[in-house]
Amino acid sequence: MHTARDKYTLELVEAEDLWIITTVDQNRYICRGCEVGVFPASYIKGVNKRRPYFTLGPVNQHYNGCDVDGEVKIINSAKRKSVGSADGFPLPFPNRLAMNDERSVVPTEAPLPDGREGSGRKSRGTDSEISRKHHGHTVKTIRPACRAYINFPFDRAILPLSIPGIYGTTYAEVFWYLGSKRPSHFKNPKHLYYAAIRWTVDPVLTDASCVLTLNVGDWNQETKKHESLSQIHISWSTWSQSRRDTLMREFEVTREEAAEKAKRNSRQKGWVFFVGEQDSADPEIFYVNNHNLICCLPGEMIWPHA
Repeated sequence: MHTARDKYTLELVEAEDLWIITTVDQNRYICRGCEVGVFPASYIKGVNKRRPYFTLGPVNQHYNGCDVDGEVKIINSAKRKSVGSADGFPLPFPNRLAMNDERSVVPTEAPLPDGREGSGRKSRGTDSEISRKHHGHTVKTIRPACRAYINFPFDRAILPLSIPGIYGTTYAEVFWYLGSKRPSHFKNPKHLYYAAIRWTVDPVLTDASCVLTLNVGDWNQETKKHESLSQIHISWSTWSQSRRDTLMREFEVTREEAAEKAKRNSRQKGWVFFVGEQDSADPEIFYVNNHNLICCLPGEMIWPHA
């Protein structure tokens, strides 16, 4: 599971947030769908190489009616067709990014299953029990929305998404693919961009900034080399060391995950997503300064209408 709830605040917690926490409380988290206890895993710096996640452990089971049980099946289906409807969406999805001091809210349109406690029924739910419909919730970082963008390609045009200061009201409008060729200057220079990571180029780090190189630029067919490559310039002088370490760890983990998955599926890539602004002089340079507005994820990107 990528997401759980803090059982004291009921706020949604991304597994990647565990990288930032100094001391992780193993007993603080519950399933976002049924409140059974879940445990953080693979988050220890310098020990675990993969991305963090939440697990039921060897004993716990989701309660009957928990939609998390059918999540993998729904996501697999969503790679082939739309899974949404006028009545709602079969899984929780982000529809708004909260900026500054805004607090992420618990969705109210999808109450937890009745009778989940004290009934003694903790067996896994069936597909027929996954009947709740969701209408979106607020998040603090772009990562959940980016994961939804990858997972639900046929629903991007209908899923609503709002990010302050960014054009668009749906996933299809908000996300801007930089492609593989050198970008021109966009009429509106600020968007939620995404592009493939240039695997062979390491980040350039200073106390003031981090520069990530994208697999975007002019290719010279004669020399078989890029003449130029686009870059993200991340201003992180005000970030804590843990925030910096988390971004670098996520970048490296994404690179490793994508390289491993590409051995089985050549369409798998490592992606960087960011709300950034294009440089007014050089269209290949983009600027980011907020740690909530950049993330890295592996995956196969599907464009149904390409």
